[in-house]
Amino acid sequence: MPRIVAIQDNLKNIGKELEARGYEVVHEDYDGYVDAILYDSDCSRLSYLHNFDNVIDMNRGAIVIDVKNKEINKIIYALENRAYESLF
Repeated sequence: MPRIVAIQDNLKNIGKELEARGYEVVHEDYDGYVDAILYDSDCSRLSYLHNFDNVIDMNRGAIVIDVKNKEINKIIYALENRAYESLF
């Protein structure tokens, strides 16, 4: 199960929820690998993800989750099951 999750600065409330559930939440300036990247497509485009190029372990990859209109339980489900959704 992914444990290190990178988030955009505007997702602090989701970050707090994840930390309460045992996840390590990091931001763009994190200097290590992450298991997942959360972003909100209402606030940014996929091009925003280039900010995280240096934190993805190319051997394991990282799940990318658009949290737009998602409840915390759906986000947790996607993290724990590495459940991908269509990007378009």
